[in-house]
Amino acid sequence: MYKVFLVEDEIVIREGIKNIIHWEEEGFKIVGDESDGELAYPMIIREQPDILITDIKMPFMDGLELSKLLKRDLPQLKIIIISGYSDFGYAQQAIDIGVSEYLLKPVTSAKLVAAVKNAAAAIEKERKEKLILEQYQLLVYQKQGEKRKDFFDALVSGKLSLSQIIEQEEELGINMVASVFCVLLFQFKVQEDMYEYSNEIVQCEARMTGALRKFPNIKVFERGMDGWAFILLGENELQINALTQELCDLLIRVGDNKAHYFGGIGRCVHRVRDLQQSYLDANSAFSLRYFESKDQFLSYHDVRNIKEQIGSRINVSELNFEKLDRNLLEDFLKRGTVHDVDEFVNSYFDGFGSNAMSSALFRHYIIMDGYSAIMKFLKAHKYPKEKIDNSLKSMNSVTDQLSSLESCSKFYKSILKEAIDLRNKNSQKRYAGLIEKAKEYIHLKFAMSDLTLDKVASTVNVSPNYFSSLFNQETGMTFIEYLTDIRMEKAKDYLRCSSRKITEIGFLVGYQDSHYFSYIFRKTQNCTPSEYRLQGKGEE
Repeated sequence: MYKVFLVEDEIVIREGIKNIIHWEEEGFKIVGDESDGELAYPMIIREQPDILITDIKMPFMDGLELSKLLKRDLPQLKIIIISGYSDFGYAQQAIDIGVSEYLLKPVTSAKLVAAVKNAAAAIEKERKEKLILEQYQLLVYQKQGEKRKDFFDALVSGKLSLSQIIEQEEELGINMVASVFCVLLFQFKVQEDMYEYSNEIVQCEARMTGALRKFPNIKVFERGMDGWAFILLGENELQINALTQELCDLLIRVGDNKAHYFGGIGRCVHRVRDLQQSYLDANSAFSLRYFESKDQFLSYHDVRNIKEQIGSRINVSELNFEKLDRNLLEDFLKRGTVHDVDEFVNSYFDGFGSNAMSSALFRHYIIMDGYSAIMKFLKAHKYPKEKIDNSLKSMNSVTDQLSSLESCSKFYKSILKEAIDLRNKNSQKRYAGLIEKAKEYIHLKFAMSDLTLDKVASTVNVSPNYFSSLFNQETGMTFIEYLTDIRMEKAKDYLRCSSRKITEIGFLVGYQDSHYFSYIFRKTQNCTPSEYRLQGKGEE
């Protein structure tokens, strides 16, 4: 049902239009009426009608002035002007404003209904075109997800030359032209198990990605279990600082107090190839999420001061081993990533203080305690002892690792990375069976037009980010590619083995819009549905 608003200063004509035409039977609903544009304007903004019918000559604010204001505020609004003036000048102004139709009085009810139906048809066409565009953009975005992640990783690792950066930008449709750049790393979190499905996080991230479409100077990169990365572009550092604050405020707002969050902000750099430094700074701050309380953004400026305070939190006094707090390490084993190991260990060791870490005896204790915590963690997660022993470095050589703080730190990082790698492999193996369940669900529900990755992930209770990564690893395809393949194969069966209309077939395989179905079919099968059906007849 399309909403219609009526503005006409002659009450007899206004009441006639409202009452003579059976609006609801025609598929329309009058949501308001007024005698002049000045009174009508705020009501129209509030009601958000689809179609406006207005007289051209009225007191206080005429139809042309009202139409001009509304086209600015509600560009999708269809406007029908009814006028007693056949002067071409009025009609020309109406055309310039973007009025849909210009009807001369007297207007019959049949003619007015026809004009309103024309406007409704135009609205429906625009909505379908918008839907097709949005679905296509989603398809492109999902197909490019892994490529965008790889591009970001290569960009901040300094592996790409400028020509390679430009080439990949063009391929991915990312415009990185700016004078100043800054990296911000971010993560929503609500539960301890980072692999578990969380509807709160899904909703927060959906609101976030939707809101960020309005910010062309913020490039968004999904990083799987590592959260999200943003590259901010600007002409100067003041502009970047303002944009950073705006982004932080937006992320807090979309969280809506339903999810915890943590962000790390890097320094501003003036070359795209220097993004590696901004990323390292941001990651240094971001890694402090294992030490700091949730719900804050830290910049690289904050890192030094916080690291100096960590010692008191760890509560180690010189060589008093009994006061060593293992909770930080155990939490990191549960939630940390390989990328965070170096920064975590640096901060962890800094917290013990230089006096303690200068002692070979204390370093030996720290290594043994870390190894013990790792063994306990992996055994608790049912990882076989023989595989743990084969994967982790032998403790028989631990004495060789204690000659200096540097060698101790290097060894500690290596066994922690091995432990997290084992944890991840074990988790992937544990969750791999769920992919088969997910595939069964997709085959069963492929005809649902609103079947999304989030919905499938929720059925197997895995976070969408992790599910996306697992699905790609197990199938070699993105979720949307897999779903599209199933739909296209089923559509080909219908086209060859039934006489159903193409519109109906599109609906049966999950596409509410027949134009979009035909578009996707042509893109994936290199021919239209009609051409495919004719090819089948030619083979008979």
